[in-house]
Amino acid sequence: MVITAAVAAVVLLALREPRINPLLIGGAASFALLGAFASYFGYRLQGTANAAATLAPFLVAVFLYPAWPTVALVALAVGFAEFSKKKQPWIKRLFNVAQQSLAVFAALMTFRYLGGTSLQIKGEMQPIPEASATLVLLIVNSLLVAAVIAISEKKGLLAVWRGNVMSSLLNYAVSIPWVHAFALVYREFSYIGVLFIGYLLFGLRQLNHATIQLRKYNSELLELLVQTVEMRDPYTSGHSQRVSKYARIIARAVGLPSRQIDRIAIAALLHDVGKIHEIFEPILKKPGKLSPEERAIMELHPLKSVELAAKVSELEDVIPAIRHHHENWDGTGYPDRLSGDAIPLGARIIMFADTIDAMTTDRPYRKALSEVEVRAELLRMRGRQFDPNVCDTLIASPLYPLLFAGDDTKGTKSITQIFDFGRRRKTPVELLAKPETSSLAS
Repeated sequence: MVITAAVAAVVLLALREPRINPLLIGGAASFALLGAFASYFGYRLQGTANAAATLAPFLVAVFLYPAWPTVALVALAVGFAEFSKKKQPWIKRLFNVAQQSLAVFAALMTFRYLGGTSLQIKGEMQPIPEASATLVLLIVNSLLVAAVIAISEKKGLLAVWRGNVMSSLLNYAVSIPWVHAFALVYREFSYIGVLFIGYLLFGLRQLNHATIQLRKYNSELLELLVQTVEMRDPYTSGHSQRVSKYARIIARAVGLPSRQIDRIAIAALLHDVGKIHEIFEPILKKPGKLSPEERAIMELHPLKSVELAAKVSELEDVIPAIRHHHENWDGTGYPDRLSGDAIPLGARIIMFADTIDAMTTDRPYRKALSEVEVRAELLRMRGRQFDPNVCDTLIASPLYPLLFAGDDTKGTKSITQIFDFGRRRKTPVELLAKPETSSLAS
């Protein structure tokens, strides 16, 4: 469908205005070639998504020559980059060519429809046509890519689109005046200006790539640290990863922005990292019920987690969520007995994620609870353990069923998910909680 639409767009535009302007095509060709190199030197973001600094060159080509040859040149440029790569399925190469061409066509038509004129003819900035064309290119391009990723990875379209694009919207907005500036540089300095812009874009590409790699390495190191902690407790393997996953889903259900969701997910991943401290080792290995003294020691783990996280300056903003993830809405939690809105929102979300993982994990004395049973328990503890607003929003959200979609690590448990089971009542839901708190959150 995308390939057919792209071919039809170019053909129809060419039939409508077949003439080529030799005075304008040189600039479009130069920036299309620049976009080809940017596409060839693209880099991986996450999953099957890739990034390349093609936005600016292709937009400059549109603004310099808003006609069908520009779309054709973009198709040739992307085709050159795609078919130069090895081990790439032909259908994927053709899709990438068509997707970029269709996005450029949409931007070009938007630019022209809103009265945009070639910047080689009219040098002053045209804010509405330029900004609108940029936005349309971003939306069409990103939605097409997100659709393919969603199909291939069997994920939701909006979730993929938001995860790969929303966090970059500010960067794209900032690029609009740069695109105009690049066009003016070409107008003043011709092909020498194109070489300078190419050098600048390559430098920015290297910087972005290095930043993404650094974030990836940091994320992998955090995962390694968490796995090291959980290896000391035979019941906790996979627990922190699941809590991080659930916290991300809950934060999305609440409607938080992407960056805040990411930070809460990191806090959730690290919420139990303090258990690596030696004072917890004998308790973690104890098979039976804990004494009051041992429970008091275990309740120190949020503080120990904070001590470790505080050593990394980049984690400063997630420390409150780590410290207070065991605070109850009614003030009966620990370590500071905070209540209500005084509890950081991230901590309240982690409390949900932690408890849901406890309830949906198999135990020595019962099977994992069903979605219906979990819902009943959340409602029972609403306003006592859980933030009532978050509770209502989560249960009403279409994302709520994702918490029960299944996980390969569900056979494992957190030590504090089980250290209290000896005091439980005998019905499935009541086994999850003391009368005043659902204490299975680990």
